[in-house]
Amino acid sequence: MAIVTPPLESIRPATPGQHVELEVLRQLATGLSDDFRLFHSVDWTRAQPQGDQHGELDIVVVNAAGDAAVLEVKAGAVDTQDGGLTKHYRGLAKDIAQQVQWQFGSILHRLKQEGLDVRLLHLLVLPHQRVGEQGTIRYPRERIADAEECQDLPGLILRRLGRGVPSPQQARVTAFFANRLNTVEDLSLVASQLHRTVQRMAGGLAEWVPRIHSPSGVVRVVGTAGSGKTQLALALLREAASLGQAAAYVCFNRPLADQMRDVAPAAAQVGSFHQLAWAAAGRSAGVPDFAQLGEAYAQTLAAAEPDLDLLVVDELQDFQLPWVVALLQRARPQARVLLLDDPNQQLYLDREELDIPQAVRITTWDNYRSPRQVVQAINAFRLSPRPIRACGPWHGQTPSFHRYQPSAGNLRRTTEAAVRELLSAGHAPEEIAVITWRGRESSQLLALDTLAELPLRKFTGRYDEAGQPLWTDGRLQLDSLRRTKGQAAPAVVLTEVDFDTLGELERHLLFVGMTRARMSLAVVLTEQAEQALAAQLGGA
Repeated sequence: MAIVTPPLESIRPATPGQHVELEVLRQLATGLSDDFRLFHSVDWTRAQPQGDQHGELDIVVVNAAGDAAVLEVKAGAVDTQDGGLTKHYRGLAKDIAQQVQWQFGSILHRLKQEGLDVRLLHLLVLPHQRVGEQGTIRYPRERIADAEECQDLPGLILRRLGRGVPSPQQARVTAFFANRLNTVEDLSLVASQLHRTVQRMAGGLAEWVPRIHSPSGVVRVVGTAGSGKTQLALALLREAASLGQAAAYVCFNRPLADQMRDVAPAAAQVGSFHQLAWAAAGRSAGVPDFAQLGEAYAQTLAAAEPDLDLLVVDELQDFQLPWVVALLQRARPQARVLLLDDPNQQLYLDREELDIPQAVRITTWDNYRSPRQVVQAINAFRLSPRPIRACGPWHGQTPSFHRYQPSAGNLRRTTEAAVRELLSAGHAPEEIAVITWRGRESSQLLALDTLAELPLRKFTGRYDEAGQPLWTDGRLQLDSLRRTKGQAAPAVVLTEVDFDTLGELERHLLFVGMTRARMSLAVVLTEQAEQALAAQLGGA
């Protein structure tokens, strides 16, 4: 499949003509190999003394050699009277010949200005019109693709433009049409912009799920990582706060609860299930017995009056059934209940499958957060029983894998090499999260104070009087895999990955770790783990 800029999933057509352009683009993307690069809606400028010229190219196809074909797509009827081609827009006639000649001459001039000596073709695409076998002096027939030829547009491109002999020139031409200047990329700025873009793209759940009517008031969203579940939860919590309604957000992971408390409305009750259970028990001194806390809290809720207009339960896959039953008793008769679930992130395999028959169930496998290359790796390793759809705007690089040998004592050195790789790529230390496969008691790295000569920011295991976690001062964050569930960072080093067989728990752990990365991912693993992953590729 050809590589498309911007990604197909991010294109939102607003007019009938734009819908046709998208269909042409999709046909080319699926019909051409990954040797080709496709660009949609490319803005261009040509500077001239009498004033700059501006325009937009519908579709640009670049082959492996860097040769390019510019496609001008004209949907609907085209007037062929008076020996020319005319398209009417809102009652105004537009001379297609003049547009095509102007476009072709300007783009050719700009290519030569940039020292790009490549072949440039221009193709007029008429998806809804048939054209005879003979062209005219203004319109060579081989530069027109009519409705019949549009049935196999990829084949026409291969015949006219060709696949091309792979050449480094393609990268320069690609950067030219992608409007990428030859500058040092500021990944910190890119990460910030990317995060905002992903939030906009992943906001679909927050837009339409609240409109769904559930007779029971219960909606269960089974959504993969990066599908927009958190945005949906926040949207409902903010709406409840604006209406003066009582709302609560309950999850399983304490770090996720701490993070949500920072962004959720102050009026909402936010906490992990065991945090709420401990608070209900009076926060007695000493290390709590979480099993007893859960049972006692369930009994307390069973005896209490319903008190919520909105209940959001996140990380449903990690909850025990009695906890969910107890929490549902907090919902008033007309309350809304949102259950957020992702079986691929279930890290406690003793949990029973939760059956909540009265819930309206919504399922989505669209990941907007992870780099597309990371999603491809997840699917290649078959970490999910169903392929995840890569819908994010960031293509990224293939995850890098670094092998360490526990017996050789080179874990730290190998992890530092992975960190330096991300630093060299342009990531700031504060953008990198080092996530260890092991817990606090068994990890070698969590005992360190520095990594790659950078001070580490680690959770101390303590909380302040307000219940906020206390961290060491440092620039490079280091934490365990289970604690990072529900969070993300621009760059991730997943380290101390060690398993012999890729079983269900290992798949889930690897899925969670890999989907924490928004831009770049490096994995530090043992030879046995590497072989287990390679076996998945061989059996695919």
